Amino acid sequence: MDWKLTKSLYILVFLLINVALLMMYYNKQQEDIEEIENTPGVLEETDIDMSQLPEHQPEKLNILAGEKLDFNEVDEISDDEVEITNSGHIIHEEFDAGDEPPEMGIDALQRHKNEQVYRGGNYKYDDVMSNGTSVLFNQYYGEYPIFNDEGARVIYRGDGIEAMEYEQGYITNLRENSYTSPIAVRNPRQVVSDLYGRQRISGEAVIENARLGYYIILSDDEQVLLRPKWELKITDQGVEKMIYVDAISETEDIIESE
Repeated sequence: MDWKLTKSLYILVFLLINVALLMMYYNKQQEDIEEIENTPGVLEETDIDMSQLPEHQPEKLNILAGEKLDFNEVDEISDDEVEITNSGHIIHEEFDAGDEPPEMGIDALQRHKNEQVYRGGNYKYDDVMSNGTSVLFNQYYGEYPIFNDEGARVIYRGDGIEAMEYEQGYITNLRENSYTSPIAVRNPRQVVSDLYGRQRISGEAVIENARLGYYIILSDDEQVLLRPKWELKITDQGVEKMIYVDAISETEDIIESE
């Protein structure tokens, strides 16, 4: 028996079997891809209204760090004129009748904010969270708002034509965290799909508004840490809620408020 020929035949058969297995694996992968492409997505099988979702723009964002401003150390601010509370981090002022308080209209409050509030130009009107008795202006980092935190906003309150009071908090020295790197922002449609898959919303939910910004996730006496978040305003089965979902990771906690 020619053992060299037999060995060569074994090797050839082995190679042919491997080629055949590779072809079968490739064809199976192509079939799976075609099946996924031809099968409606999870969201398409629901009645979730996503017409207000913004178009996804590929971009990368990083975690931010900053410090709470101590208004006691700001020369332009006197505690004789305003009340400084919360260990120096919040300004509170009540408008007396003789102070000519601003009206509760957006234009009047904008003027007051820009002219009378410390670094008022760094805050922008929040049309989502404002209502008839509270008008909010969020502090911004670049083009992104900082959501839902007294430490990074100006809020006016009033129950009538004129404002009764305002409060201010300010985060200083905002910068990208040096220990992390920018990560691609998740598509808001994927965020909605995750909420549905985790049974946080029903198949009849209506996405009223969605915007990208930052949320303070860690705050001690001085330091703050902020993560990129999607803020979703949702009406679901007659209940309106605000849901904050991490914009760069699927593993972070979902924050919900009604």
